[in-house]
Amino acid sequence: MECFILTGASHGIGEAIGKKLISANHHLICVSRKKNEALISLARSEKQGIVDYFEFDLNQVTEIDNLMRNIFENLSSRISALYLINNAAIHFNQAIEVTEPDSIARLMNINLVAPMMLTSSFIKYSKPLNIEKRILNVSSGSSFNLTPGGSCYSTSKSGLETFTKSIGMEQSDVKIMSVRPGMVNTEMHADTLNKKDLKSPEYAADRILTFLFERFEHGKNVKAW
Repeated sequence: MECFILTGASHGIGEAIGKKLISANHHLICVSRKKNEALISLARSEKQGIVDYFEFDLNQVTEIDNLMRNIFENLSSRISALYLINNAAIHFNQAIEVTEPDSIARLMNINLVAPMMLTSSFIKYSKPLNIEKRILNVSSGSSFNLTPGGSCYSTSKSGLETFTKSIGMEQSDVKIMSVRPGMVNTEMHADTLNKKDLKSPEYAADRILTFLFERFEHGKNVKAW
């Protein structure tokens, strides 16, 4: 059985990834601040695989190691591969001088610090497992394509990509990479005038999972399309 730990499964790309991972011989573990009842209902109706859900706010970064310990303590002994998909992220477009300190801290915690801590715990607790282990970080073209008001988001994503490359140099047991989806029809791009330029979350999920399964490049940051 292949096991997937997916953050940010409540909506958007994360929800689309979760739906595509509901399958026989898959154990999907979802982490988000609120349960995605539609995703849980789909899993029940499909009657395939296993879906577990952890309601957890990734802004509570000091509790992430406890979360991961709990997840690993409840893993099946029959897993053949283990994947962590760091998808959760928040976004706002605002000049830095009018942005509240709490907003800056929350964005950096969820977008960057949480994936770092999840990765740390994933590597630590998976050491005894002699199976395929991969981490995929969902980044953004905003890591290098800078816009006014996007300083916090861009900084978090460029930091995530630097972290990915660094762990790629450190690790050989656990493989890691990051993928930049293009313009996707989510809340982040709600103000985009030409909706024809936007891909669907389902399309983005397909491309992301293609890299996870078929085109994985250890330590690399790549564009999804």
